[in-house]
Amino acid sequence: MNVSLGQGVLVYQGAKVSALQPSGQPPLATAAPKEAGGAAAASDRVTISDAARAMAAKESGATQARTAIQEKLLADAASGGPQFAARMAEEMATSSSTIFYDISEYIASGVAFKLDKLSSTGRRVDEAFKERMTTEMAAIDAQRQALYNAEKAKGTNPVDIIAKMIDFTNAQSRDYLEASYWLGR
Repeated sequence: MNVSLGQGVLVYQGAKVSALQPSGQPPLATAAPKEAGGAAAASDRVTISDAARAMAAKESGATQARTAIQEKLLADAASGGPQFAARMAEEMATSSSTIFYDISEYIASGVAFKLDKLSSTGRRVDEAFKERMTTEMAAIDAQRQALYNAEKAKGTNPVDIIAKMIDFTNAQSRDYLEASYWLGR
């Protein structure tokens, strides 16, 4: 079980974001099979292996490559229409990072506990880590907001803005990804 101490937290990992799609929106059309010898349709889907994705992340300076959940988030944003994607981008830009703690020991024992176990990996952290993450998270949130504002001002497609914010977040320190429950999500 996870608990987040903070406000305005938007959790995407594993959520079926497509459930937020406005009613009346048509579902994504599926591509018709391509004819023998014909060119690939614009909607044909290409996937890469986990090894290739990791290699691309390493070359781009990212701490982790885009995950399947992040790719689904982008697909859901694209299928939900421009207003839906714009709302998702804004929410992602304005959500505050926070440390996610594992409280399973408290639930099991029912006694007081210390918030020192990260929910993503079970790693025990000290007060110095918490203070460093608080500072780092505030800076990352400000940079993500600036990225969003700059891209929105340029008229960038909201789905592309979300992709840029995901890539920006994936490029952060392993400690940040682990503390914010973004690692591997």
